[in-house]
Amino acid sequence: MPSSFCYKVLVCFLLTYSVQYMGFGRVELNAQEGYIFENPYQKTEKQTDVTSFTIYFNQKSSQIPKSDEVRLQSVADFLNQNRNYEIYIEAHAVDGKNYKEDILISEKRSLEVERFLLIHFVEEGQIRRLFYGNSKSPNRTKAHAALNRRVEIRLQQKN
Repeated sequence: MPSSFCYKVLVCFLLTYSVQYMGFGRVELNAQEGYIFENPYQKTEKQTDVTSFTIYFNQKSSQIPKSDEVRLQSVADFLNQNRNYEIYIEAHAVDGKNYKEDILISEKRSLEVERFLLIHFVEEGQIRRLFYGNSKSPNRTKAHAALNRRVEIRLQQKN
C-alpha cells in the first residue's frame, strides 16, 4: 500500500508540474531600441528628435542620469558629424536656499553636460552654456520642484 501511495503522489506532482509549465506558451523577451528602464517605475520615452530635449536631475545633484547619457552620446555623435551646428545648454535649479546657491547648482549642471560633450570630442566652439538658477523656473511650488531641476538641450545651426 505505501508504494502505490508514493506512486500516486509522484504522478500527481509530475502532472501538476507539467501542467503549470506546459500551459504557458513560450514567451520571448525582446528589447526595443530607445527604451531604457533604469528605474522600473519611470519609463524614458524613445527619443527621435536629437535637436532638443530636457535632462532632469536629482535634488542638489549635478550628476547626469545614466538614461540621459545615451541621449547625450547621440548628441555628441551628431555634433561630431555636423560641425556647422552648436549646442545650447540651459541649466536651471531651485534646490538652494537662495538665488546665489541656485546659480551655483545650475552652473555645475551645465558644466557637467559640457564636460561630457568635451570627453566625447565635441569642439569647444560648438558649446554655449547658460545657467539661470531659479530665474526662469516655470513652477515655484514644491510639487513641481523636480521639473525645475533641469538642463534644456537645444541644437541649432551656426550663424
